[in-house]
Amino acid sequence: MKEILLSFVQKLLESNRIPVHFVTIPCEDATWLDFGLRSDILTDYEPGHVKDYLNRLKEKTIYHLRDTFQCSYSILRTPDSNMLMVCGPVLFEEMRPSRLNTIAAKIQLPQELYSVLQSYYLRLASFPVPAVYYSIFHTLGNFLFGENQYDTVYQDLNEIDAWYESYSRQYRSAGDSMMNIEMIEMRYDLEAHLLDAVFSGNEAKAMTLVSKLSSVALPCRLSDELRDYKDYTIAFNTLFRKKAEEAGVHPIHIDLCSNQHIQFIEQVADKDQCRTVWTRIVLNYCRLIRKHTLKDYSLLTQKIITYINSDLTADLSLKAMSEWLNVNASYLSTLFKKEVGIPLTDFVNRQRIEQAKKLLVVTELATKTIAQQCGIPDIYYFSRLFKKRTGVTPKLYRESATRDHSLQQREAEDFS
Repeated sequence: MKEILLSFVQKLLESNRIPVHFVTIPCEDATWLDFGLRSDILTDYEPGHVKDYLNRLKEKTIYHLRDTFQCSYSILRTPDSNMLMVCGPVLFEEMRPSRLNTIAAKIQLPQELYSVLQSYYLRLASFPVPAVYYSIFHTLGNFLFGENQYDTVYQDLNEIDAWYESYSRQYRSAGDSMMNIEMIEMRYDLEAHLLDAVFSGNEAKAMTLVSKLSSVALPCRLSDELRDYKDYTIAFNTLFRKKAEEAGVHPIHIDLCSNQHIQFIEQVADKDQCRTVWTRIVLNYCRLIRKHTLKDYSLLTQKIITYINSDLTADLSLKAMSEWLNVNASYLSTLFKKEVGIPLTDFVNRQRIEQAKKLLVVTELATKTIAQQCGIPDIYYFSRLFKKRTGVTPKLYRESATRDHSLQQREAEDFS
């Protein structure tokens, strides 16, 4: 039963990105405790103080510790064993730049090593409600050791770590090869996860990852820093374009999206604007993939959808499409409804009305002109169809969308 409970708590914490280790004592190594941070920034780090401390931990006691870097750990010795359950590191407060600078200044960290510390914090989970976190261990302790039959110790690890006495003059140089390897691995790992998020159209996850990537220092390849950032952004755009292609988006849509991004990139004036463009690019590709991915459709249905979206003014009737594809109309109709979920005619009308909605918002064209450009020359039929799908007339829709349009214009100006 106790093993099941420990396993449950482990999975609960790990689902919140909090590392959990089960370590046999006497502990022979402790470099894993901080993801190797101290080894990365110090020339000759030996965690002897920490190993000795772990080996001396008492039974029936839960330790809540905080270290030099304001990271928290929770450690307990499992019942009737020589095994430690070590949970952490975790942050109880978001690591904002001002807080990071305060910590770095306190330990006299050289400026060139700030990016290493910054990357370390990006790997950590943030648990904004410490009381909930501590309650997990309170409940665990009651089950493992008996109701209130254990001690709880809150302790600062600064003295145990002996940071100031032992390590203040042992920082690595910025050119240290091991440090550079760690930074490169961190950046590549973030990039790989970001590409996966974009491929699946997971906007929320992608936004979180691009935010983290924006905080990681890029290697300087050229004397012109802005050109360096622009080239990196262009490479980014190319990778996402290939992901969109893998997701089954037709090249017509990918090419339009990619070309717009290149224009954005060349217009930016500094590296901060470049980072802002990263967010726009990631967001656009996520939405493009969610909207236009065809990977789950048969080749025939992919051709139909691509043709419809490429020219809404064409004759998109079932008869015309079947003749163009040289397939039986009844077969085409059945296949399309089975794969897409709605009849071909309904899909065509939906695409035409969606396009009309965009034109009503971003242009001042007359409603009749918009109807014609969307493949519905009969203005009366267009108005009835539009109201049926949206619940309002084209005129009311345009008026209600004015405020949203203004917001979109302001966003677009940010990249000009």
